[in-house]
Amino acid sequence: MSNRKIKVWDGSTRLFHWVLVVVFCLSVFSAFQDKFGPYADMHLNAGIAIIILVVWRIAWGIVGSETARFSQFVKKPTTVFQHLKHTFSKSPYKEVGHNPLGGLSVVLMLMLLLAQAVMGLFASDGMIFSGPLAQDVAGSLSSDLTSWHKLLGRILIGVAVFHVIVVLLYALFKRVNLIWPMIIGTIKTNDAGGDPVMKPAWQALILFFAAGAAVCMSIF
Repeated sequence: MSNRKIKVWDGSTRLFHWVLVVVFCLSVFSAFQDKFGPYADMHLNAGIAIIILVVWRIAWGIVGSETARFSQFVKKPTTVFQHLKHTFSKSPYKEVGHNPLGGLSVVLMLMLLLAQAVMGLFASDGMIFSGPLAQDVAGSLSSDLTSWHKLLGRILIGVAVFHVIVVLLYALFKRVNLIWPMIIGTIKTNDAGGDPVMKPAWQALILFFAAGAAVCMSIF
């Protein structure tokens, strides 16, 4: 079948992606504001939201839709290196879902986001702002976690910028729009194989509430 349309991203995965973008931007914005009043609350709530979202995404990567599962897009290093050889070639885009390099970046960003947000729970500036779990660790450890939190925050900003640049390069050099499918959920493909299996939204919703409850009970 030629140029047929298939659903590649379920609504839950797409919603996760764009909510994470908004929450991450709020987190970055509030990080560079005075740490009292609404900005402190914004930073704290954004961090907790990131933890809930990442925990949900990890769970969805295990039991969710086919294209959202880690087993579908996490590849061996040799496969990733092989893909890199063709990244900027004019060969057509064949992957349905994340390609090997994209899959690696997903795992990396999830790990960094989770580490960054969790460290923020224990961080303290020693004066005004303290994470909800800062009192549970020694002062020296809280100070170290605060420094690492700040450093990793800057690294994450760089990773996010690099991610956007790669998406733009795909659009420029390979004529592949990676953003639009993450909005509408479908792509056109010449692949005659079966369509990816999508899980219903109610399963994702139950999983989200479970992730939110688990995270909140661990923090408060």
